[in-house]
Parts: sequence; structure tokens; C-alpha cells
Amino acid sequence: MAVAVELRRDRLERLAFGAGAATVALAALGACLPGARHYALWQDEVASARVISDPHPTAMLEHVAHTESTPPLWYAIAWLVHRCGVGVADVRLVSVVAAVLLAVATTVTARRLVPAWAALLSGLAVALGYQFDFHGRELRAYELAALLTVALAVAAERAVALPSRRNSMLLAAAVAAGSSTHYFFLFSAAAVVCWRRETWRAVAVGLVPIAAWSSALVHQYERHRFSFIGPFDARTVATTYWATFARAQPHGELLHDAAPFGLLAAVLVGAVTLARRSETGRLWALLAVVPVALAAALWLLGANIYDVRNVIGAGPFAAVAAAAALARAPRASAAPAACALAALLVVGYARAARVPPVAYDRIAAALVTAGWQPDDPIVVRGNVFALWGPLEWYLPNRPVLVLHHGVPSSAVAFAVRGTFVTRIRHHARARGVAYLAVRSAP
Repeated sequence: MAVAVELRRDRLERLAFGAGAATVALAALGACLPGARHYALWQDEVASARVISDPHPTAMLEHVAHTESTPPLWYAIAWLVHRCGVGVADVRLVSVVAAVLLAVATTVTARRLVPAWAALLSGLAVALGYQFDFHGRELRAYELAALLTVALAVAAERAVALPSRRNSMLLAAAVAAGSSTHYFFLFSAAAVVCWRRETWRAVAVGLVPIAAWSSALVHQYERHRFSFIGPFDARTVATTYWATFARAQPHGELLHDAAPFGLLAAVLVGAVTLARRSETGRLWALLAVVPVALAAALWLLGANIYDVRNVIGAGPFAAVAAAAALARAPRASAAPAACALAALLVVGYARAARVPPVAYDRIAAALVTAGWQPDDPIVVRGNVFALWGPLEWYLPNRPVLVLHHGVPSSAVAFAVRGTFVTRIRHHARARGVAYLAVRSAP
């Protein structure tokens, strides 16, 4: 009788966890799909759209090498999806699928390391966390890179636990796919080698494709695609985990300073907890900490490459580590804290979603409605670089726009301030303002 009761309880727990994982998947889908379907492409996405619109694969690869800052695999996948008849903007569904799989994979893998409620909490953090939500609806490679980092962890664990040629090949394939999707994946691969040195052969084999691409990598770096990042900032590094899951730091002087550092402490404590618990836990701990540490070290040495989105691959492991730290607390206090954190994740997502991105497609439509013609300058009051690419994409016939400074020479121009378009004349214009004009216009 006792055995039957135990089996029934185990079955109910499995069903409850399965229902929770399905809820996490739905949360990720609900967070990413609406934006992927309805938001206008922004500057970086327009760059991706141009790449995957190239008619031939060689042209696509050359485009990536000359204009992008990441390896070509994601672009190749997006290019193939587009060639199958999917619209350019709808190729964002690749990121949506990656977001759902990432949230579920985080939940399922975490279950082997932390209690079920903590695994569900870490999965929910990945489903609703700001970087995962933003890039999960985006025409960019980041969400796929994060998913491949979890695949790397699973493949590495399996290759060590069950050594075989097949499992070594799977590990090499994970390394090849991840390193061909985002350069910062190399830091995660380094974490795997730090974990168990016997993985280095499979990792080395997996690095062959990116080694073949290395000349393009050098070219991309020399074109200063990362120059906007600026010099080393210790606070940016320290608040990386917070910025991964929250759009902004909390209000109030105390919380503004304490909350991000509190999460950093939780991740580090949880990483130590995981590392002491098992070999798998040690791998997860290294994958949470090493990529951020290595990227920060290179930044400190002068390579201005550090950006929170670039270390998104550490996010799922950081979520599991933080959940492991919370699971150390007595159950009487851990359960209410987990519920409170889940509520904060939902509220944080809802607050971030209240601020939709700029409707660049509507700005272009408003220009046309106001009477804009290709020989009319577009005076930009604000961030001209944010508007530049999207206007080229959404204006009729996709004109090539050139940036100018000063007062336009034509009698009529169109001023863009936020989402408002105003027709102005020469005497109404301020000096020193930036404006865009069609390259072929007189």
C-alpha cells in the first residue's frame, strides 16, 4: 500500500511539473509572439532584413562579413526560412520558437539540480526576463545563441557521463552551431573545457567552422561594430544579471543600488551551491559565471565588446543559480519568496510591455500621407541614427538616405519628432539640425 501511495504521489508530482512547464512555455510564447507579429523592425533588425533579402547565399555571406558583428549561421537559417516563402518580418518566428524552447529547456534541465518549484521559477524568469522577451521577438541571433548554450551544456554533460563517439560528435555539433551563431558562445565553450578537460577534443573539432570564418571575424572587428560600447565600467558588469531579467533598475535610492547587487550575490551563492552539489551543478555554475567574467576581463583589457545582450547565454544558468540560492532557505520562507519573485517577474514584464517600441512603419506612412516626396529632406529632431535605417526600409521604393547637417536648401521639408510628422518651411528650421535626404535627389 505504501509503495502504491508513493507511486501515485510521484505521478502527481510529475503531472504538476509538466503542467508548470507547459505554463512556462505559454508564458514565453505570450511574451514574444505579439511583438514579433506587430512591432516594426528597428535599426539592427533592418540590417538583418537586408541580409536575408539577398537573392543568393554567397551574397548573403558577404553581406554578413561586411555589415554585421556576428557569425553567419543565424542569417543562413533566416535566409532559408525566407526563401521558403516566409515574409521577412515573419522570420522573427525563428526567435519566438527559440524563446519557447529555451524557457522549457531551462525548466527541465534545472529540475535535476533544484526542487521543482525552483526549476519552474527559473524557467519563468527566462520566459519573462527582459533580454529574453526582447530578443525572443527580434530578427536577430541572440535568442538562438542562448538556446544553443543550453544545448551545449546538455551535450557536454552527456559526453562526459556516457563517453562515446556519438556523444562527442553531438558536443562538437553544439559547439559548431553555437560558435557560428554568436562569438560570445566561445566563452561558454571555454567554461565547458574548464569543467572537464577531456571535452577539449570535441570542443576543438566544433571550432573548425568558426576558424574557417576567422578572417571575416577580424574584418568585422576592425570595422568597429562594437565602438558604441565605450570603456570598461565595473557597475555595468556588476548589474549584468539584473539587466538580463529587468528592463530598468528599481526606483528609490536604496533599492536602486541594492537590488542588482543582491541578485549578483544570489547568483554567486547559488553557483557555489550548485558546484558543491554535483558535477552537473558545477557545469551549470561555470556557465553562469565564466562567460560574464571572461567578457568583462577582455573589456577591462581594452576590447570594447561587452554588452548585456552579448552575454545572454549566461542568463538561463544564472536563473538556475539564483533559484538554487533561494532553495537553500527554509521551506517556510522559500515558498513565499518564490511566489513573490514570480509575481515580480509578471509585474516587471507587464510594466516593460507598457512601453512599445517606436512605430517606424507608421512614421514612414505619416511622411507619405503628409506629402513627402523623394526630393524633400527629412529633418530629424532626436536620434537620427535610430530613424535612419527603418525609414529606408519602410518608405516607398526603399530609398537610400544620406545624413546631412545644417539647414536643408529646399523650400519644404518634413520634421520628425518622436512619432509626429510636421511639414515645415525654410524660415521655420533651426540651424545645426540633422536631416536625411535621398541620395539620388537633387
